[in-house]
Amino acid sequence: MIGGGPGVVHHTAACLDGEIQLVCDAFSSDPEKSREMGKQLGLSEDRVYGSYKEMIEQEQKSKGEGFN
Repeated sequence: MIGGGPGVVHHTAACLDGEIQLVCDAFSSDPEKSREMGKQLGLSEDRVYGSYKEMIEQEQKSKGEGFN
């Protein structure tokens, strides 16, 4: 997920039908805000990013879930 900001409204709406699992995010351009939101949602610290560019770059390197 890119964006969404503070709060769980966007996350909750995206996951309502059970088809989506949030595994990484760039919630905010402020890395601290992103980390805090990631904690609240139970995401792994290494899957929460300070920018969408960083998220895409790191997730593309990943062999697991995420971008292909």
